[in-house]
Amino acid sequence: MNVDYGIDAPGVRNGMLGVGAGGALLGVVAAAVAFRSSGTVAVVAIGVAAVAWLAALYGFGMAGYMTYSSRIGKLRTREKLLDLAASLAAWTGRETVLDVGCGRGLMLVGAARRLTTGNAVGVDLWRAEDQSANTPDAALENARLEGVAARVRVETADARDLPFPAASFDAVLSHWVVHNLPDAAGRMRAIDEMLRVLRPGGVLVLADIAHHAEYREALAARGVTEMRFVSGGVESRIMGVLSGGTFRPQAIVAWGSKVNGSV
Repeated sequence: MNVDYGIDAPGVRNGMLGVGAGGALLGVVAAAVAFRSSGTVAVVAIGVAAVAWLAALYGFGMAGYMTYSSRIGKLRTREKLLDLAASLAAWTGRETVLDVGCGRGLMLVGAARRLTTGNAVGVDLWRAEDQSANTPDAALENARLEGVAARVRVETADARDLPFPAASFDAVLSHWVVHNLPDAAGRMRAIDEMLRVLRPGGVLVLADIAHHAEYREALAARGVTEMRFVSGGVESRIMGVLSGGTFRPQAIVAWGSKVNGSV
């Protein structure tokens, strides 16, 4: 068995496949009608075929990107974010790390691989609609396959109510999770909880696909002054346009004396 960090938002990915397949089928039918017709009917059929093929291209393209992102892209992003976190708040390998919304263990296992005597804790509500086959066993199996099972544990917990004392962790990570909370109050509560359990001088990695300005404003309002924004570059901008602004992977890394458990 190979390490498998799942497909993110599998329902959306499958919906895009459906759009692609439906568009392709309609395009074929409309093209056949245009070929067999003349006059107004042919013109309308050509127009329908063109729109249908554009829909097919969009659907298959988005589904393909989501599959690539889930299988390859997010692994590369994980290492970049963890490299940045370690460079801003130097890790010794003895850290205690929390992954909020760990899913199948992408960030959790990535952090554990960088530890020696430290440990990594993952929490999640294990919702399959957020990630395919999202279970505690899947996260633990990935940790085993990556050789870090001894340094990893998982618990069931809500990001808005973390079951840990204040200042418990040297690093807190969250990858594509907070946007799933439906209201701003809930998202702010999650950020407050992440800051609460973070030790003074720790590092927070908050990666998401939306609400980045909201997160930065919230951190600044809570006294966090040292922040690095990871824009995601051209890829993020393109996906933001294609998704109507609903999918734009970016991240905020915050560190320093103002990032602490005093909230």
